[in-house]
Amino acid sequence: MDLTTTIAVVIGAYLLGSIPTSYLIGQWIGGVDIKQHGSGNVGTSNLTAQVGAKWAAPVVIFDVFVKGSFPVFLISSRYLDLGVGTESAVGIAAILGHNWSVFAKFQGGRGMATVLGTTLALNFPLLVVYGSVPALGVLFTPWKDSAVWWLIAVIMMPVWAVLLNLPLELVIFSVTFALITAAKRMTSNSLRDNSGSISVQLMLTRVVFDRDISNREEWVQQ
Repeated sequence: MDLTTTIAVVIGAYLLGSIPTSYLIGQWIGGVDIKQHGSGNVGTSNLTAQVGAKWAAPVVIFDVFVKGSFPVFLISSRYLDLGVGTESAVGIAAILGHNWSVFAKFQGGRGMATVLGTTLALNFPLLVVYGSVPALGVLFTPWKDSAVWWLIAVIMMPVWAVLLNLPLELVIFSVTFALITAAKRMTSNSLRDNSGSISVQLMLTRVVFDRDISNREEWVQQ
């Protein structure tokens, strides 16, 4: 396999993932800079809060199938056949692009829709067990905070990859995604709290709830 080709497809996946879909829809449809409203996150959740839920659907579809699935399908055995390792690297690059977009001053969403697309292309059974955790949690338990259930799903993904006896590259993909998720949640805003200190409590709240305070309604409405 040509190293130049591998580097090219990884960079291409990053650039494709970097398209700031939610930010663009917010600007074009609602005339809102979602970086300056709500959570300040350039992602689907904040777009929904600021512009309306109906605009989340096209963003999610684009993020899942164009950002996530397309680059992985392109280099898979179905087309270019560059190997599972390169498929995994391309998937990670797409998620990194979504989370830290070169077109949005390295801001971005959380990559949850993009990872659904990459996992769909990498291994469908892994996608099913990964996505079932937040779906079942929100639907059938009293705890409806999806951010917590997605965190549990992310933590469980490497476990599922091992239990499904998937290639090592997919286990590494799962672990890497978990680390990316934790990093993104912790660094979504300034690392310092209102007193100017780096707060362990703030970091833990962000990792668990994906926001600076535990109350979701208060966070969205600010």
